[in-house]
Amino acid sequence: MPVLLALAASIFTTCTEDFQLTEPAKPIPVVYGLLDRTDSAYYIRVEKAFVSEDIAASTIAQNPDSLYYPQADVRLYNKSQKLEFTLLKVDGNLEGYSRKAGPFAQSPNYLYKIPSTLVKLNGGDSLQLRVDAPSLPGLVTADIAVVSDLRFSFPDDLTRQLKFFTVNSFDFQWKHRSNARVFDLKALVYVEEVDLVSNTSTFKVLDMSIAKNLPGREGSGELFTSTKVFGSSLYNVLHDQLQPATGIERYLQKLEFVLTGGGPELKEYFDVLNANTGITASQEIPRYTNLSHGFGIFSSKFTVVKSINPEPPTLDSIQAHPLTRDLNFK
Repeated sequence: MPVLLALAASIFTTCTEDFQLTEPAKPIPVVYGLLDRTDSAYYIRVEKAFVSEDIAASTIAQNPDSLYYPQADVRLYNKSQKLEFTLLKVDGNLEGYSRKAGPFAQSPNYLYKIPSTLVKLNGGDSLQLRVDAPSLPGLVTADIAVVSDLRFSFPDDLTRQLKFFTVNSFDFQWKHRSNARVFDLKALVYVEEVDLVSNTSTFKVLDMSIAKNLPGREGSGELFTSTKVFGSSLYNVLHDQLQPATGIERYLQKLEFVLTGGGPELKEYFDVLNANTGITASQEIPRYTNLSHGFGIFSSKFTVVKSINPEPPTLDSIQAHPLTRDLNFK
């Protein structure tokens, strides 16, 4: 969640002169929230954006009073359970989610938080975000269906090991519902490095991207989406992210495949964004929002992790392959 929060905040949390306002003195609500039922807490970013004929946008962005509503009321209403929850205003910097350096004031970094154990969302729940503040012309709302559980059908629960050769590939497949419409799949490659002089171990986690913004199958009931995982990707990652070193032995521990499914709102956002790319595209950046008014996006996602150990022949291949033979894997 923190990475996506930072990324989406940079997209949607804006203070730009591109906004067209009928009343320039009124701020525009900018709201972002991406809820994952596997997270321990949910965070919503609520800010404001407006233009000024007298003050540069870069100056406004550095003034926290220009970014935040002083008395915003942020709630989640679960229509399926008929329960409403009020989120607490916190400083993200104190929560471990510092704002990245950029044009906006980094401190304070206000977010609205609620522990997931209090809300207890279920997959498929009809959920409404409600944001209100004295300076808003009315209640800002966004309605979603919470993304249901995902489950790998291959590798299935019984699959603990796979052979990774440069010449082979696997069709990874997973089950989902129609409220999951776009997927990311990556692998975390765990490597142990042993210093032979000091006899100490360090551990590295290498990031292997497999699929990004992959559209899911559409329909009703239980759906299946798949993508290919190429064995050569593992060798490329080891070659690109590790360097030959003397006095070090390396051990390939495991691969964790991390699958994240996002709601229809995220797919619609990417569709709008991609529709304006390419050589014939205009220079205007398209905007997507599912808020009743203002800008931003409110959606949900679900993450599942599958751990796979490389079968012993994988190590023989890594030791012999030109890309990886100098990395001293044992």
